Amino acid sequence: MEILFGFKKTMLQISTIEWLGHLVSSWALFGLIWTVQLSHYPTFRYIGEADFPAFHQHHTSSIVIIVLPLMLLELGIVGWQAYQSGWNWMWVIPLCIVLGIWASTFFVQIPLHGKLEMGKDLQVIEQLVKTNWVRTVLWSVKAGWVSYFFSW
Repeated sequence: MEILFGFKKTMLQISTIEWLGHLVSSWALFGLIWTVQLSHYPTFRYIGEADFPAFHQHHTSSIVIIVLPLMLLELGIVGWQAYQSGWNWMWVIPLCIVLGIWASTFFVQIPLHGKLEMGKDLQVIEQLVKTNWVRTVLWSVKAGWVSYFFSW
């Protein structure tokens, strides 16, 4: 297995601190996205139209304080680990997952939030809930992937 996949060589190049940073950011984002997906985004449906702009502004300004540092940490760690491993597939896969999450965030979720800045729109809220499953699944797969290889 070492010759075929290079696991041992790759594992030795990744420090314990990098592993822990990767695990912490993965599982923190896993917990956050599931909370947003199952609780927070669906709550948008129940906010009155008059209160919605202030609610949405509060949501976007407060969630970024939590999610942005974690996403930047995660991107930095997966990019570094992929590079440091010589672009070993074991590290390129989580990098691709993170890039997919960033693409979904910037090309789908942020534009939908932009529409919601104009006011409550149930169709846009439903699109937000539906399309956010992409990030929910990707972060779940990534957390499992990193945990599996951490246990080696």
